[in-house]
Amino acid sequence: MTSRPRERLIAGAIDLVRRRGVAGTGITELVTHSNTARRSVYQNFPRGKQELIEEATRTAGQVMAAGIVATEGAGPAAARLAAFVGMWKETLTASEFTAGCPIVAAALAGSEVPAAPAIAAESFAEWEALIAAQLTADGIAADTAASMATMAVAAIEGAVVMSIAARSVTPLDRVAFHLDQLLARQLDESS
Repeated sequence: MTSRPRERLIAGAIDLVRRRGVAGTGITELVTHSNTARRSVYQNFPRGKQELIEEATRTAGQVMAAGIVATEGAGPAAARLAAFVGMWKETLTASEFTAGCPIVAAALAGSEVPAAPAIAAESFAEWEALIAAQLTADGIAADTAASMATMAVAAIEGAVVMSIAARSVTPLDRVAFHLDQLLARQLDESS
């Protein structure tokens, strides 16, 4: 656990939002879960929960973007997308299917934290851009790569939600299979 209250609050918010959503994450739970004093919330986030959730969403998005970048060493595009799906499978099984994507939770939190959906949209757009760049580097045309990246993010994030509901990684496995098939087809057409 990080030692500074600000980082503990952000990490705690990410964890709770992944498990309970934004509406189900209150200040009292955040303080307890983060092992911080209540005043630390307002010292670090003067607008309280809204500002903390906004920052937690940005941070979670950056962590996931770093994870996508880290797949660059995994080989060709199919292996990189498989690594991305594999990361989610590990996350879901390690949490016993209780922790989903905090960016999805933020996207749905407009009534609770009005800025959260826009921040979530920025994160999704960054992930798409990173994946599209990887696909383009593998020889897929830029327009096709951008479209495939959107489809990949949407399919994987949807499969995460379905996997939580089913308490099974089968939706992720199915999405990974078809992403691999689609990607292979696109790579064949590009060569």
